[in-house]
Amino acid sequence: MAKRRPGYSWTRLSEGAARTRIRAERFADPHDQQLFPRLSDAKIARLAERGVRRAFAPGEVLFEQGTREIPFFVVEEGRVEFVDHTPRADVVFAELHSRCFIGDLAVFTGEPSVAECVAVEPTRVIAFTRQELRAMLADWPEFAELVLRTLSLRRAWVEGEGHGVLRLIASRSSRRAFEVRDLLERNLLPVRFYDVDSDEDSAALLEGLCIPREETPILIRGDQVLRNPSVRQVARDLGLRAEVDGERFDLVTIGGGPAGLAAAVYGASEGLRTFVAESWAPGGQASTSTRIENYLGFPTGISGTELTRNATLQAQRFDAVLSSFHPVVEITDGPEGLVRVDLEDGQHVLARTVVVASGARWRTLEVPGIDRLWGAGVYHAAMPSDARRLRGEDVVLVGGGNSAGQAAVKLASTARSVRMAVRGPSLARTMSRYLIDRIEAAPNIEVRTHTEVVGVHGATHLEAVDLRDGDGNVERLPAAALFVMIGADPCTEAVDGVLALDEAGYIKCGKVAAKHEGHDCWPLSDRPPHLLETVRPGVFAAGDVRSGATNRVAGAVGDGAMAVRFAHQVLDA
Repeated sequence: MAKRRPGYSWTRLSEGAARTRIRAERFADPHDQQLFPRLSDAKIARLAERGVRRAFAPGEVLFEQGTREIPFFVVEEGRVEFVDHTPRADVVFAELHSRCFIGDLAVFTGEPSVAECVAVEPTRVIAFTRQELRAMLADWPEFAELVLRTLSLRRAWVEGEGHGVLRLIASRSSRRAFEVRDLLERNLLPVRFYDVDSDEDSAALLEGLCIPREETPILIRGDQVLRNPSVRQVARDLGLRAEVDGERFDLVTIGGGPAGLAAAVYGASEGLRTFVAESWAPGGQASTSTRIENYLGFPTGISGTELTRNATLQAQRFDAVLSSFHPVVEITDGPEGLVRVDLEDGQHVLARTVVVASGARWRTLEVPGIDRLWGAGVYHAAMPSDARRLRGEDVVLVGGGNSAGQAAVKLASTARSVRMAVRGPSLARTMSRYLIDRIEAAPNIEVRTHTEVVGVHGATHLEAVDLRDGDGNVERLPAAALFVMIGADPCTEAVDGVLALDEAGYIKCGKVAAKHEGHDCWPLSDRPPHLLETVRPGVFAAGDVRSGATNRVAGAVGDGAMAVRFAHQVLDA
């Protein structure tokens, strides 16, 4: 099992001080069968055969808040309560009785636990490690369905009530704070942003913590604080990167978007030891979509965040190792015919097969001064928190594709105005009809065709945007945010020079790869490359990075699944 680095940079705010203990105003109902399903005698007996019995005295801690790799507990007898160590007090927000199981999604993902669990009375439990839990659920699908559904519902309830969330206090003009918030949100870690420029709660929090405004941004986890953190510090201290140096895998996926996650799910579920190296966060560009409404099986649509969470949990259920903020820098020849995959932090893994699913990155605007405002009013994607943060504000959005349309509709639900700058004559050629209908029906969305952004203004954060129409007229509009969604370029830096690329920089596969000439041509004479196979045997491409891809979530998922099928053929040869 991959190990994760502990964090050492957190400072405890209440060291040596007495803590106030209070009960949450909204307390979880212990009799709610959705959140706390009671297990039958038969289930308890079956669990006892596989787990380890342990006992806890009143006041004894089963696990602390912020602990990784927490066990899965089934309470045979007794009662426990859950405590959120907030900056101001210890808040008891739920309790759990006998015949129920303890945990939320952290049990599966290995991320820090969102609360502390304490025995209230003499308590006997049946305990399972993460590996033991996964093995048991693989053999017991009925119980697996109950556990995964319950863990997801608990996480949604806890986040909705604001318990166990990370708290980021900063100015909205802070690029470092934006990067940290983006990293946390994209990695599905609950975070609440407090703007020191406009949020009254932020001043009260800082005063209570005795931290001057000048020392922001700060990140608070429970009653601990990380001052002026970089994304690298946060990724390290929250254990987003896996420790896998020198390990061997049957399948290594470069990229954790829909294609990479699909490959991980199908590969791991079929017994392949699987590793996913993602440069930023699972889900890729799809994770930033406010609503995906043309994905098969979801007639009412599904958010990019929800789809990413489900796919990530599914991959981890089958024991795939996912590592975020962990870019691949190069692939080379390894020992014994394996592929060596070098990671940015100096680690490397060895792979029998590789799926390159690194996707594409958003293009940027060539506008003077825009670089200094990235993260301080200029963004590539509209995250769920942006709609709340931009309530009553004026927003400009550049782009005419589906991602831009989804963002515009979501932002319009709270923003005062959303102006879309589109270079072409209309949205009809680049956007799905259902999105165009919603945009036309929204009274606060204005679509400006034959229009481009030519200027941005603001000292520390974006204040205004210059738009130029087809006649050359320039208009300056007030704007609290500018979202740039104008297409993307393939992320192929790690494989450039090793795999064959087409003129646009996308990876050649299948018949096209077979026809490629040069030093990086197809080396085998006994068979041609498989449909998604590159010029290197056993290395496949999937999703948006592949030449000729459909640039749809469903197409990327299909690529990932198909790549695993071909990987099996290579491994079995």
